[in-house]
This record gives sequence, C-alpha cells and structure tokens, in this order.
Amino acid sequence: MARQNVYMSQKVYDAIRMIVDERRADGASHADANMSSVCSEMLDIGVRVTMNLNKKAGETGDDGMTWEDLYKKQMLEDSAKTRQCIQMIFQMLFNINEIKEDSRYDFREGITEMKRETEMLINSFFPED
Repeated sequence: MARQNVYMSQKVYDAIRMIVDERRADGASHADANMSSVCSEMLDIGVRVTMNLNKKAGETGDDGMTWEDLYKKQMLEDSAKTRQCIQMIFQMLFNINEIKEDSRYDFREGITEMKRETEMLINSFFPED
C-alpha cells in the first residue's frame, strides 16, 4: 500500500475525526476506525466519483448531449407527435358527418401542423442556441 503525506484544512480534519469517533462509538476497533483508514476510504470514494463524472462527461452524443438526454429528447418528441395525432383524430371523430366535405382536415396540412407544434414543444425544453 502506497504511503503519502497529505495536508488538509482544519475543517476536513475535524470532519474525519468526527467520523472516526462515531465509528468507535458504534463499536469499531482502533484498527478499523482510525484517521488513516477513514482518510483512505474518503480518498477512494472521491476518486471513484471524479472518474465517474469524467466518464459521464465523455458519454456525449450529438450536440454535446449525453445518450440519456438524447433518449429523453426522442421520447418527448415521440410523445408530442402521438398527442397531436390523437387530438386530430378526436377532432375528426367528433365531426364525422362533416369530414368528407370539409377541407380543414387535409392530411398534409395536419402533418405540417403536428411537426410545427412538436418542434415548438421540443424547443421549449431543448432550446437551440
């Protein structure tokens, strides 16, 4: 095991000392709860957190977004399109007698309208800079 002297602030020292005292009060032995072992544990946790953050920062997809953000964006976009389709279908169903002679329900115009409204919704959550 490597040995390294480390300087720390008094605040950090007091926090580590408090953890050691708590563990000893809970019944840990001197070998299990001492400054060296707790400091080593804290350093290990800190290194893992830092490495995990660096890994997540490297997991970016298009537009600098993480794969999780891209997935969420795709799900929101698909949900918005589905909602727009359902709204249009309900609108037509409630006016079924007028569908044949009414040009308001042109399919091509509906698609354009759905795309426009979906784009507005997506841009409200994911603005393009």
